[in-house]
Amino acid sequence: MSVERKKRVLILTVTSGNGHNACAKAMEQQLAAAGAEVKVIDYLKAWSRPYTVWTVDKGYSLSVAYALRTYNYSFRRLKRRPPERRFAPGFAQRVSRFGALSLLREIRAFRPDAIYCTHFYPAIAITDLRLCCEIPAKVYSSGFDFTMCPFWEGCIGVDYVNLPSEDFAEECLRLGFRREQFLFYGIPVHAKFLAESDKASARRSLGLKENTFTVMIMFGGGQWSGGYKIFRQVLRAVQGAAAPVQVIMLNGRNEEDRKRIERECARGAYGDTKVVSVGFTDKVDLYMSAADAIVTKLGGTGATECIDKLLPIVAATKLLPQQEAENAVYLRQRGAVLTYETEEELRARLQRLMTDPVFYEGVRDAQRALRKGGVIRLAEHILSCPEAVYAEREPDYKQVKSRLAAAVREAARDGRTELRKKRKEQKKQNKE
Repeated sequence: MSVERKKRVLILTVTSGNGHNACAKAMEQQLAAAGAEVKVIDYLKAWSRPYTVWTVDKGYSLSVAYALRTYNYSFRRLKRRPPERRFAPGFAQRVSRFGALSLLREIRAFRPDAIYCTHFYPAIAITDLRLCCEIPAKVYSSGFDFTMCPFWEGCIGVDYVNLPSEDFAEECLRLGFRREQFLFYGIPVHAKFLAESDKASARRSLGLKENTFTVMIMFGGGQWSGGYKIFRQVLRAVQGAAAPVQVIMLNGRNEEDRKRIERECARGAYGDTKVVSVGFTDKVDLYMSAADAIVTKLGGTGATECIDKLLPIVAATKLLPQQEAENAVYLRQRGAVLTYETEEELRARLQRLMTDPVFYEGVRDAQRALRKGGVIRLAEHILSCPEAVYAEREPDYKQVKSRLAAAVREAARDGRTELRKKRKEQKKQNKE
């Protein structure tokens, strides 16, 4: 009687902010708890140049902080790039292909049954590799924003693409994906954000008043580097409220802001408003459980954590990276977040959440419609994959390298031909 071996899953992540790695860790824990053998690799740190690693991670934060208009213009322009150019040379394609052979060696050595990509770089690499060689593992990729970011057209070689909701299916079809590739499980953040929680017990454990409306602020990390300015705006916004308010300020790794707020608390600068100032913590879900509303930015993973906790979001719309601006548009249209530009609008949003219970529950209902099961359902699907069967013979990697280069050139050429034909037909239709 044969004993069924553990499912092997290779998770490929990329350090570009915190979201992709956090979701990789969440999936690793979910799969390991179900008995799978899991290996996590940072695709760029393992097989790329240090300069590339720095550019993808720190370069993004610096671009958003000091060249936001240029970054947003580039984002919008790249989104308009015809999907037929998915194999054409470009920054994302070059970054992805640099480590492709090393990735193939790792796949051959580990022999996973499934591969989960938390970023488009490894998904592009696998799409390219499948032009010339077999990868028997089922390959998954997942979106991490409520919009389709540039370069997704280069990921069509995966077996499954997990989307935030059904609303993104048509855009993915335009990019070249097929309907049978689609999964609609939502952005797969940690399962703890889906867990039911008791607000009163969460507040007791954190030393908060049990029956006081609680506003949480979380702007730490990335280009924001803390949110002291937002914190002061929130304090002014809740002044004169009909009922008492208490504030939780999560500063992330910004120790300067945390200590500054604590000093101001000690000298009574905030009057009767109770303020809890927190540094870096792994208990974000507990603080969310204690809160009635959150003022935050709209990164895809952070917003999903709030949505999974059914925590109404109030978000600024000024000076946002393009993907966060598009997240704001989508989530506002779905009724799942409130946005503001001015301090007066911030005050109005918070006051309405505090005083209008019907409206408050309406926001939570809209969020409930976006809860798709995330990491739990996606892990279940991954674990349902059949055992992958690999050829025993090791490939000649020199030949693979030359075949890969030739296959990519041919695919790029076919894409150019298809694009010329498409434009010719459009020109003909316009004349008619």
